[in-house]
Amino acid sequence: MNDEWILEKTAEGLAEIANRSRRVPNRLRTVLILVDGRNSVAQLCASASALGNIREALAELRELGLVAPADGGLPPASRASVPPAARLQGPLARPEPQSGRRRSLALARLYLLNAMEQSLRQADLPVRERLRNCTTRADLLDAFELCREIAAEVGVAHIDTIEAQFLGMLPDEG
Repeated sequence: MNDEWILEKTAEGLAEIANRSRRVPNRLRTVLILVDGRNSVAQLCASASALGNIREALAELRELGLVAPADGGLPPASRASVPPAARLQGPLARPEPQSGRRRSLALARLYLLNAMEQSLRQADLPVRERLRNCTTRADLLDAFELCREIAAEVGVAHIDTIEAQFLGMLPDEG
């Protein structure tokens, strides 16, 4: 697997996140959640090293058909040189979002726990216990505000990306 590849979830990968239909082991599921279509294999390996051999986990997810190289695996700097029409063709085109995709408090909480642990390192201790005790959407949103404050203090630049992923997993009110 090339270090420069940008991986993204396939339609099957998105379905696994939403439904847990394949019963993927927790470690692989966590790595699958981290694949965002923006970070290279090298970046994922560096940021999630606490989870063990990430390269091996990514290879297994690829073999299972849950992730694939985005835009043919080209790094972001190279994607600009590929005409937009060419990027949308072929089997690696980004799947359409599933309107019926299930959202879950547990999934959103797990994602936020993992993202904060990786982004904040030791500074995540005050957040960790609070996130573990969240049982409602409002609790998670309040906990995210604490995450945002701590991230600003320690200089986490990608908190907006974390927020977008988190809100995408959070169920609607009601």
